[in-house]
Amino acid sequence: MEILREILLALHLIGMAIIVGGYFTLIRSPKVAPGMLHGAYLQLITGLLLLTIAEMGDGDVNHMKIGIKLLIAILVTVFAFIGNKKQKAFAAGSGANVAPAGGGTDGAVATAVKNPSATMAHLVFAGAIINVLVAVFVH
Repeated sequence: MEILREILLALHLIGMAIIVGGYFTLIRSPKVAPGMLHGAYLQLITGLLLLTIAEMGDGDVNHMKIGIKLLIAILVTVFAFIGNKKQKAFAAGSGANVAPAGGGTDGAVATAVKNPSATMAHLVFAGAIINVLVAVFVH
């Protein structure tokens, strides 16, 4: 059972690394990448499995800590899902990240279009970091 717990813990940490790494790779133009959504799913599922193993064991489980982490993990997954959906719609609708300024056809001046999933990307990243802080500092 200990080996299973350690494998799940490693996968749980890999999910967090996917979220944080995905965010930092796209930090200049933030958006929710599909990998961030998959990392959120991985964290949620492995977290629930780790909780199941902990409940089956003889040790005490801090239910307040687990409840906070579960709430944050669900929010991170929802934000990643919404952001991924917005990102797909944005990519399908615009096709490009720049548009001519002033409606001109010469394209001499271009302004960047804000990605609609940027806010969700920030929230996914912040939620993942907060979840790590809760895991480490709440006893």
